[in-house]
Amino acid sequence: MLKSTLVLVTSFVVLSLAVVGGSFAQSGSRPSGTPTQETADTKKPAAAVAPKVVAITFYADWCPGCKELKPKLEAVMATAGEQPALFVKLDQTDKKSRQSEFLLASLGLGELWKEHAGRTGYTLLVDSKTKKVVATFQASQTIESMKAALQAAVKA
Repeated sequence: MLKSTLVLVTSFVVLSLAVVGGSFAQSGSRPSGTPTQETADTKKPAAAVAPKVVAITFYADWCPGCKELKPKLEAVMATAGEQPALFVKLDQTDKKSRQSEFLLASLGLGELWKEHAGRTGYTLLVDSKTKKVVATFQASQTIESMKAALQAAVKA
């Protein structure tokens, strides 16, 4: 009796492990540290591409020019698609915050902060290599002129 119970328990344990192992393998999971196998279906992501142009919007909630510029800028951004342009909004609503200053410095554009800090209602297009301002978007401009300026800056 003891022998048949032991055989039955052993069979149950082996069967349970086989079922658990099978469902684990089917889930696509693998134990941590297990090396992956490259297959023909596996694609490696492409290397990150740096933008040619950085569009920096100097913004504040209380700024009427910002409110007028916002929908135009959103229209330009929607059509930018795959263009190598980075759109950055520096929110200067809280004048005590230094986040905008830190962001520009981290982008290598800290010099722009000295000239433009505290001003709002416009967007600068900056060549990412030369760090020079190549165009400015104002609320008074048309969407088409902004798109043209972005195209010219990207192609330059």
